[in-house]
Amino acid sequence: MICNNCGCELADNATFCSKCGKKIKNKNIYIALVLTFILTGLGSIYAGNTKKGLTLLILRVLFAALAFFSNIFGILSVLVWVYGFYEVYNDVQIANRNSSPNPINDFKNWNQQNKIIAILIICAILILTLNSLISFSSTDSYPSDDSDTSNYVSYSYESPSSHYRGVDTSPDTLAKNDPDWYYDHYEYGDNPDIDDYLESEGYD
Repeated sequence: MICNNCGCELADNATFCSKCGKKIKNKNIYIALVLTFILTGLGSIYAGNTKKGLTLLILRVLFAALAFFSNIFGILSVLVWVYGFYEVYNDVQIANRNSSPNPINDFKNWNQQNKIIAILIICAILILTLNSLISFSSTDSYPSDDSDTSNYVSYSYESPSSHYRGVDTSPDTLAKNDPDWYYDHYEYGDNPDIDDYLESEGYD
């Protein structure tokens, strides 16, 4: 282990630097997990692995932006987010002088309280992951707006008063077939052609 202040090599269980006297602080795994939950990569940056943290952050943002064009990128964005939790655990362990972290073996050595907390965190991550994956996949099942619009456009509206039981009841036909009825029910000015026809028939 190396002191971040002066670069002196320290023992694995050292709490102070033997050369400069700086206190060696461990990284808090829970803070790292919360930062990763908020934004992928922040936990790794907190643990000191800036390069990995920025890489995960860029990948997450890139896939999230491309998800507007294809759902596969949304799924990849969720997977990067989940992978970030695994990486931040390793980064924190390495920062805390555990050169070869193994989550499974470390879990076996934890006390019961830490195991319960870890299980709850894992369950929350899995639930959020499944919910995100289901929401991305379900969007494919909805029909597009264009198809709905085309269905409406394909239908044409025809006034029931124009054709009733096969009989043409349009104003032109009514005026010619029954000018008295048309004259009683309609006013001049609606159709100049019909008005001319009625005037020729003696209607004023």
